[in-house]
Amino acid sequence: MGIREKCLIHTDLKSDQIAILEKMVEHFAFLQPYYKNIVLEINGNGDDTVFVSSKDTAEIFSSHDGHLKSRSDNPRTKRIPLFIDDHHVIGQVVYEENPTLSVVNLDQLLDLCRHVPDSFHPTDYLVPDGLAVFDASGQIQTVNFVAENILYRLGFAGMGLNQLVSSLRGEQEQEETFLSRPAFFGTYVQIKQFDVSIVLNPIIFGNELLGFLLIVSDLTLIKKKEKELMEKSTVIKEIHHRVKNNLQTITSLLRLQMRRTNLKLVETVFTESINRILSIALIHEALSKQDLEVVNIKQTSFNILQMILSNMVDPSKKINGEISGDDIYLSATAASSVSLCITELIQNAVEHAFANRTDGNIRVAVEQTQEHIIISVKDNGVGISPAKIQNESSLGMQIVNTIIQHKLKGDFSIEGQRYGTVACIRFPKSNIEVIEA
Repeated sequence: MGIREKCLIHTDLKSDQIAILEKMVEHFAFLQPYYKNIVLEINGNGDDTVFVSSKDTAEIFSSHDGHLKSRSDNPRTKRIPLFIDDHHVIGQVVYEENPTLSVVNLDQLLDLCRHVPDSFHPTDYLVPDGLAVFDASGQIQTVNFVAENILYRLGFAGMGLNQLVSSLRGEQEQEETFLSRPAFFGTYVQIKQFDVSIVLNPIIFGNELLGFLLIVSDLTLIKKKEKELMEKSTVIKEIHHRVKNNLQTITSLLRLQMRRTNLKLVETVFTESINRILSIALIHEALSKQDLEVVNIKQTSFNILQMILSNMVDPSKKINGEISGDDIYLSATAASSVSLCITELIQNAVEHAFANRTDGNIRVAVEQTQEHIIISVKDNGVGISPAKIQNESSLGMQIVNTIIQHKLKGDFSIEGQRYGTVACIRFPKSNIEVIEA
């Protein structure tokens, strides 16, 4: 679980504030000549504290993790307040000074910022970040072109550090106030048409303030793309919702047509067709309620089971349905194919397993191995003879065999047992898109 997920669960921070923390951690590499073992301690909900490590993956630990807490309690560690957006401290930065330093000054940081090696750049850069270095008096020592351009567009060009921080925080501080109380600081600003994140990391050694590293990032294009993606996501969900409604309209028309016949065989054919259409509608209904184009096939199997029992079982009979197994998430295309197969197998069980019985049970199991997904439909009905299995050529079985062989590249088996029948489909994960939960 990453920084964003952990902070969303255990803190009250908003998405933009968490993005500031992620940006701050990304550039801790510049502070390594001065700080050792940098850790963010973020105030969480209740008594929780979220620890954000400065290591490569920036792992996050809960406050009860003893080894991290004991490290933060080391008497050699030092603490600097951490502000995000406003005047309230959201936590602190805990670090150890680098004991190998002999000469302590800003020259190494200035050299890094002027000639940034590739290894210091985060791997997920979308736009280049602006870098600027202030000395202990708050005057700019070096600034790259990106930072200079962003600060100019925001109207902050030529400002000293205190003036810049005062403008960002919306207060008029005394000239030496922020310099006398240095802190890690980050904010997200919207000025005119610009969206910018600003991070300020102080450089302190031996209780002496050496200067500050300023990171400015123009997020305008990213925010614009995010907005466009959100709008497209909303449109796509609306399309799924309309497709679901259209499929339900088709099933209503089929039901009207079904009522005009008194032939039991025709009614059965209509009912089976309606169930097939509704199984596809269930996929679109699930997609219309979420942002990702993935479907939980276990939940879908349960919905299909309940739908078929409601549509096909005579009210005088008591046929129960059960679902078991793993939560497996498939892409929309794969889920549609699998749902059709599950529909056919459940319909087959309802139609044939309990012909001369008033009660029974159907169990659907959704399981996965390292390489395969296995879905079985088991009933405790009258069973099926080997001869009937060999001669089985119904439309439903043809649909199952076609989908399994040509789309899922798997295999299908049906076996009659002493107490019921087991139908099983098995297909490799490599041929479909399986999404990790």
